[in-house]
Amino acid sequence: MKTLKERLAYAMHTTGKNNQTELGRQAGAPQSSISKILRGNSETSRHTGKLAAALGVSADWLINGTGSIFGEANQTIQAIDVSKNVKVFDFNGFTGNHVSWFSTLPEHFRAYEIKGRTGISQAPAGAIVIVDPEELPASEDLVLILLKDTISVFRYHIGGDGKGYLSVDDSRVPLAPVSDLSSVLGPIVQVFIPELNK
Repeated sequence: MKTLKERLAYAMHTTGKNNQTELGRQAGAPQSSISKILRGNSETSRHTGKLAAALGVSADWLINGTGSIFGEANQTIQAIDVSKNVKVFDFNGFTGNHVSWFSTLPEHFRAYEIKGRTGISQAPAGAIVIVDPEELPASEDLVLILLKDTISVFRYHIGGDGKGYLSVDDSRVPLAPVSDLSSVLGPIVQVFIPELNK
């Protein structure tokens, strides 16, 4: 295969990723760029490397036509779906990093790694939590709270007075009032625990 058009069409067919819009979403590339390549209107594209990653094929093969479509026989190329990337934040803001999640999430969702103990068994140290910063917490939601130079997880409660209160799993610890709603980074919508301590 001599042209990028032929190689991209072949890679899409071979991997079963024939939908240009879906491939563009997974690669983080405009569908129009894929269309231009497949029509033969573009022999090069700044998105070709990302397309190779999303297809799980050798970038060298897709871009230059050299080597094997799936790289060396002794290694497997893992397809990367950038639409599943979530920005990672800490108490200072965006860290510049991303985490690849299990499913596609809204772009405004944020990932945080829990560094210390929280008092909530569902979000232990080392857990990665996904927060919706645009949603207001409801009663009984797990929420991420900014406390000085750290973040932590609490259970959110709405009192009879309409104010927010925080709790942990230990019922001996009294509810703490939320004095500043801006300290609530948002409700936690998903939690990933990489390793449970035994």
